[in-house]
Amino acid sequence: SNKSQIVSTIKQNGQSVLETMDKTIRNSDNIVCPPVSGPTVVIVKDGIYTRYRFIAPSALDNGSIQQDAPLQPALSDIQSFINAVCIEPLQTPNVLTDTNPQTGVSAVNGLFTRTSQPGSKDSVTIRFDLSPGVSAPQVVAGQIDPQTFQTTVQLR
Repeated sequence: SNKSQIVSTIKQNGQSVLETMDKTIRNSDNIVCPPVSGPTVVIVKDGIYTRYRFIAPSALDNGSIQQDAPLQPALSDIQSFINAVCIEPLQTPNVLTDTNPQTGVSAVNGLFTRTSQPGSKDSVTIRFDLSPGVSAPQVVAGQIDPQTFQTTVQLR
């Protein structure tokens, strides 16, 4: 039953995160970053920025998927902001995945890939793996392969 509970948690977390990111990205006006691919995507809708980032796991903490809303500076600093927003630390992030080290999930191998094609809007491919929490009982976690979640979202 522990195994089925962990698999269920992984699937629920993965689908929930994909739905959240899909809706936000699809309805955005523009993709700020990544230029091609990376662990962070920043989109803008009506001058409001939303940033999603994959945070790698450590020995004690689950990898996670986080979201925040970096604040846009004065118009004179907009290019500096755009250059920095993809790499600066998240400000008061909202963690989208269950980070409980025993019963939660750990996000690994997260990547956003941006595709630009002449004559159409940009799209972003979201891909990540979720595995059992870093402190889940190894006898159960060792029987569960990471689950891959992937979708491609095109701006409207």
